[in-house]
Amino acid sequence: MKKPICIFFVLCLLLSCNEREQISTNSTDQILDIIINNSDGINVEFLDLDKDQVINIPEDKYEKSILAEKLKLKGFKVVNWGRGNFPPLGPRIINLTLKKSDCECEVSKMYYSTTDDTLYSVREKIKCRKVK
Repeated sequence: MKKPICIFFVLCLLLSCNEREQISTNSTDQILDIIINNSDGINVEFLDLDKDQVINIPEDKYEKSILAEKLKLKGFKVVNWGRGNFPPLGPRIINLTLKKSDCECEVSKMYYSTTDDTLYSVREKIKCRKVK
């Protein structure tokens, strides 16, 4: 079986117990370990990692990504970051690139507009790959 399919099935098994329940910290760490150990550039999006909706997008100095913070605890260092909008009606995105030895991970935190003009839906995704 190919790596992408294996990763997909393992993630499905870890998340299958209760799809409305937030992922536990332990499960998130296990999923991150799988993603890092199988670093082949597959995007994995976490739908319920952050609060379901927020009122404001934080300023840069207050911005935190749960996935980036977990990677830092695993010894990764931020080597690049940026933020921007996907025009015209796309999400506000914060991007971080973190690196540890031969593994580089790109973490994106997206703020999507909702039907309520005062709320944003928040999601995070990660993609890791081996580098020289």
